[in-house]
Amino acid sequence: MGEGEYSVFIRVLFGLSSPSVVPRELEKDPEVGAIEWVDPTLNESQKDVIRFALASKEIGLIHGPPGTGKTHTLIELILQLLKRNLRILVCGPSNISVDNIVERLAPHKVPLIRLGHPARLLPSVLNHSLDVLTRTSEAGAIVKDVRAEMDAKQASIRKTRNGRERRAIYADLKVLRKEYRERERKCVSNLVAGSKVVLATLHGAGGFQLKHEQFDVVIIDEASQALEAQCWVPLLSAKKAICAGDHLQLPPTIKSLNSKSKSKSKSKSEKGKDATAATTKGPTLEITLFDRLLALHGPSIKRMLTTQYRMHERIMRFPSDELYEGKLLAAEAVKDRLLKDLPYEVEATEDTTEPLIFIDTQGGDFPEKNEDEQDAGSTKKLTKSMLYGESKSNEMEAALVRQHVRGLVEAGVKPEDIAVVTPYNAQLAVLASLKEAFPGIELGSVDGFQGREKEAVIVSLVRSNPEGEVGFLGEKRRLNVAMTRPKRSLTVIGDSETVKKGSKFLKDWMDFLEENADLRYPDLASVTQEA
Repeated sequence: MGEGEYSVFIRVLFGLSSPSVVPRELEKDPEVGAIEWVDPTLNESQKDVIRFALASKEIGLIHGPPGTGKTHTLIELILQLLKRNLRILVCGPSNISVDNIVERLAPHKVPLIRLGHPARLLPSVLNHSLDVLTRTSEAGAIVKDVRAEMDAKQASIRKTRNGRERRAIYADLKVLRKEYRERERKCVSNLVAGSKVVLATLHGAGGFQLKHEQFDVVIIDEASQALEAQCWVPLLSAKKAICAGDHLQLPPTIKSLNSKSKSKSKSKSEKGKDATAATTKGPTLEITLFDRLLALHGPSIKRMLTTQYRMHERIMRFPSDELYEGKLLAAEAVKDRLLKDLPYEVEATEDTTEPLIFIDTQGGDFPEKNEDEQDAGSTKKLTKSMLYGESKSNEMEAALVRQHVRGLVEAGVKPEDIAVVTPYNAQLAVLASLKEAFPGIELGSVDGFQGREKEAVIVSLVRSNPEGEVGFLGEKRRLNVAMTRPKRSLTVIGDSETVKKGSKFLKDWMDFLEENADLRYPDLASVTQEA
């Protein structure tokens, strides 16, 4: 792109110009005006974020910590932009992130179109997909007739022996094919041009359907989990961008970084994130557009949602104070709710009346294991070792998880309301028997559980060694994901002596748990029996 082609928008995105200043008190700003809310129940921080996004000229970042109703806010923002007669392209890094918005937007009866292969879309959004709309529109009916005529001609070729007649049919087919392609293209472009809201994945926005299409605003959801290169696909067709996400949770997964040197002491699964951070110079794919713009233009281009509707106040307190400047507030409806208050009958026990439990395995009786430390003579163990490399596991800690899950289920908590998460795949393999014992329970890696929530979450930290090595457990964004999944109960199981040595953040977390959680020291005899 020659410099003469740079728009003001492009200049801001590359830091060649500063973004237009947004006034602090937006309620009084004449440009935003008195907003008539579609959903009047929005909280003040959600309303402030929407005003900010409407008032931003080139770029606006919406910072949505866990459980703060980010998608709900985006739906209201889209509806407000439509009232201003603007054309919007809504994108996300995955099909599920885009489908989620389509599902919530559809009841508002706005003219929308979802681009993407029907096989990859949720059944509930298929009626809004381009494929279905081209078949059900009037222009689509004509395309269908031409297709039927082509099929009839194709069938008549097989019956015709005469060479001259065949040539005539082929000539007709050639004309029909050309007409079919032109009509189909016209049908698609008319549908897309007539739609005020187009939704697609970031990659999908680069398809032929949107070639030469222009939009007033591009909204990128889950922007902190998208590669910057992906984001540029839709950005080139826009005059303004609103990026929503949480840069304090995990970034996109990068399997190969531009680092030549390998850290031998770490497993393959633990390299990547922080292991190569020190050796990689210059930008990496892990730096998202959200991160880069924030570093470039500072907090003036960002607004944060501050009321969360997921976690009990005590579960929320540490991530709020350490990562979100103490700004998170628990909504009245969730701040005191416990497992014993679930809408079905749950007995009040020590496990169901405490929102935050820390089972501290310090003392060295619950040591971690490398998969390769186990008996390689056994084929099963060898296969496991090949699968998980040097990933860590902790059998005794797994026994504590089983014991705690049993306690919850016996008190009446349904297994489908419980999740067990751990940073290590080898530990997931050790915990696999839980699925047979408690059908419906969910097991997952911390990375795979981002964006999810459960009533009760048990986090197995695994690491327990005299050296105080914590590996990629030291990544605070990974821990942030782990500690913000539960609604009513968070149980952390780990060795505080080992974990404390990992980083200041980990030491602060352990100190917080010792002070604020229901602190328990496991009985080794009962655990050995469980194992």
